[in-house]
Amino acid sequence: MLFLYSFVASNRRLLVTLTMFAVETQKLIKKYGKAQALKGLDFTINPEEIMVLLGPNGSGKTTLLLILATVLKPTSGTARVMNLDVTKQPTQVRQVSGISFQDARGFWRHKPAEILEFHAAMCGISKAKRQTMIEKILKELELWDARNKLFMHLSGGQAKRVEVAKLLIQRPKFAIFDEPSSQVDLRGKRTIWEQIRQLREEGSTILAATNEVREAEYLADRVTVLEQGESVVCDTVRNLKDKIAGGDIVELELEQTEGDGEIGEELSKIAGTAKLMTEGKNTYKAYVSMAEAWVPKMTSLCYERNARVLSVKVTEPSLDDVFLHFTGKKLESPGHA
Repeated sequence: MLFLYSFVASNRRLLVTLTMFAVETQKLIKKYGKAQALKGLDFTINPEEIMVLLGPNGSGKTTLLLILATVLKPTSGTARVMNLDVTKQPTQVRQVSGISFQDARGFWRHKPAEILEFHAAMCGISKAKRQTMIEKILKELELWDARNKLFMHLSGGQAKRVEVAKLLIQRPKFAIFDEPSSQVDLRGKRTIWEQIRQLREEGSTILAATNEVREAEYLADRVTVLEQGESVVCDTVRNLKDKIAGGDIVELELEQTEGDGEIGEELSKIAGTAKLMTEGKNTYKAYVSMAEAWVPKMTSLCYERNARVLSVKVTEPSLDDVFLHFTGKKLESPGHA
């Protein structure tokens, strides 16, 4: 019995090890002729999280997505989805995953309702459920009035909504979105983002690629910054911002007191202060690390010195700033993914 228990326990540990990540790549390389789109990429996604790939065009985002969707084969290295090898088990991978492409795909004379009907049938959704699901998603994505338009007559934003709707019909265990809200207006973007979040709440693992920082901040449980086919850094949005020394800006106005110069000097000595600038009489701009820790220290100091705080404004770094900090480049750049 002891041997049996040890064997079972050992295999449980093995199972946990094998299924630790929903997605994992190791030393993943993809070459197009002499050009190398992915350069030995090590990458993981946890089960039931939204991972956002942030990078400019040409960083390798779309190449990675297409490999994980089994559209492309890697040159070397391994990639696994739900513990299935994308090269050795492509059929099984496609059974648990789906992709919304960057450019909307649809036959030019088909209508949105027909496209989704066909997609639902291909995904094995019963005929009894199809119409209810299709109507619900078309209405949620504000496509109901365009349901009988020819695909070729749809606007760019409408065509993109149809592309996203395919994945919302399928609801796979692993959902891939390439630029999920490109060409869509702000209200439509928020609707798509909420639909993606709902998909995660229902148990799906999500991978979304974007070069739009607002989209990344809204969606991401974690962000992976990609640059020239390599992962530069991966963490939560909050942690990435906190890694920028002096990235938070605190604008501070104090009531005029005697010894103003002294308090300015003391403010500059608070732990986490990268730089302190005097903007005017009793007005300061402090570049600090982790404003949430710096501001309470500043408040205590001012209280001890009888310096009344009139106003405080905190500005945190954006993901644009994060990308610039870790890559030395601005996020917007030309090229092809």
